[in-house]
Amino acid sequence: MFFKTDESHPLPHHPFKACIVPRPIGWVSTVSAEGIGNVAPFSFFNGVAQNPPQLMVAVNGKTPHADTKDTLQNIENTKEFVINIANYDLRNEMFRTAAPEHPNTDEADVADLEMTPSTLIKPKRIKNSPIHLECVLTQFVPLLCDSESERNTAIFGKVVGIHIDDDCLVDGKVDIRKVNPISRLGYKDYATVGDLFQMNAKWRKS
Repeated sequence: MFFKTDESHPLPHHPFKACIVPRPIGWVSTVSAEGIGNVAPFSFFNGVAQNPPQLMVAVNGKTPHADTKDTLQNIENTKEFVINIANYDLRNEMFRTAAPEHPNTDEADVADLEMTPSTLIKPKRIKNSPIHLECVLTQFVPLLCDSESERNTAIFGKVVGIHIDDDCLVDGKVDIRKVNPISRLGYKDYATVGDLFQMNAKWRKS
């Protein structure tokens, strides 16, 4: 089938997000200018550069309480955020923090998440997450949006510090099976890491 994205389609749900899978989940922790913590997951997320390490997370739409989502507002105000890797053990807590809460509510309290201080920035980390990426804002990129009352924004950040659970390291490498991250698929579906395979080339060091 084919359809133009600016026209109606015959499917019961829009297939766009089901076509770009799996998507890693950027579980973002921030803090407001008033010191109120916030935790929220975003699946429009990925690394974008290595030297120095940089990543992107896109925040779409608004909440019932404000025209700008708390995560975006907090990063605009403080210029700092943490990406916590959501794994299978934390799937329920991650899902709970996706619900829109009042800006004065700390989702970590709602989801019963234990937070721990970061090393280089103010926003706290989710203690039981196996990997944390401490980030400072480098730029915002406004994105197209169908609604004038909403905002689609790509947030780029430089990773200034990385925490890795020692139990997830084997022979000096991150063992993704021990991390056991979850990823976002389409519709209501999520996934964990399945079979692994390697591909080595003569021009690359293993």
